[in-house]
Amino acid sequence: MGATALIGLSPVSAAAAPARPETAGSSVTAGRPVSPEAEFLIAVHQGNLSQIEVGRLAAKKSENRTVRKLGKRFAAYHLKLDAQVRQVAEALDVRLPAEPNSEQLTLAEQYRTATAAGFDTLFIDTQLSNYERAEKLARLVLAVSKDPSIAKIVAAARPVIEKNRAALAAAREALARR
Repeated sequence: MGATALIGLSPVSAAAAPARPETAGSSVTAGRPVSPEAEFLIAVHQGNLSQIEVGRLAAKKSENRTVRKLGKRFAAYHLKLDAQVRQVAEALDVRLPAEPNSEQLTLAEQYRTATAAGFDTLFIDTQLSNYERAEKLARLVLAVSKDPSIAKIVAAARPVIEKNRAALAAAREALARR
């Protein structure tokens, strides 16, 4: 669950606050907001979509070996996580959106247009923030959700979130020493 994922938590975030679909054919039923579980799955899915794109971009655009490796790692992890999220969403009859949320799309555009010199700092800083938000969301979801499939996703993601946060913090320190 990464950054953005429980961001998305990715996510992308992770990352951003869960979206509340308001249109017909979404996860809103009879005019009521979606369940916390559905909100979680939507947020994680959008974070995954964002993290996959951003991770791939980092792997290609960054001039820093560590950032390229992190990008590849994040993209691969979020692909795997999203498969789990899609499976649980299908079982719970939650319709997932086709793209990241507007905040994540805006951030992806910032990544795409960043200069080579500014990309690494932008990537590390925003991803670190996303992973911090993902950890908070993970704790909240574990406290609120009663669904064992959601708890399983979150429990498996927490060590990955911490590992990625630590790797990003180390990358930030190494970048600062340059």
